[in-house]
Amino acid sequence: MTPMIIHRYSIPLAEVIKALLDVGDCEKIDAVLVGENLVVDVIAPAGSTEDKADFAEVEEPPPAPEPPPSQPERKGGALAQKAGILCNEGAFQLWAEVRTPDAAKAFIYKRCGVDSRIDLDHEDEPAAKFRELCLEYQVWLEMPDQ
Repeated sequence: MTPMIIHRYSIPLAEVIKALLDVGDCEKIDAVLVGENLVVDVIAPAGSTEDKADFAEVEEPPPAPEPPPSQPERKGGALAQKAGILCNEGAFQLWAEVRTPDAAKAFIYKRCGVDSRIDLDHEDEPAAKFRELCLEYQVWLEMPDQ
């Protein structure tokens, strides 16, 4: 069963605040939500002679801490893609002396010193090791059958 709205009221916020609080004659009412709190500033008319002792000093809430600068998301590029393709090639698995794509992936990770194929596109040393691995595999592919 879907709930149904029976009554809806729209009341200006200034009227609600005047009804709930004794604000008297004021120039303006500002309200803002801070977390789960409604913070209301009642602004007296300019030149008002009201006793300011009745009003508590309100500290502005501290600004929310800025999140640390985010590093750009690392994405796999050409080398990561090539590594993924090689892992599924039967000839590469034969050359690497493994039997499954997952084992081929583990072989590349160990040989290149990475935890993810994405590292191949973002770190110089693993990229160089992967290129060397690819070159060795290519030479093996081109060798005549013995």
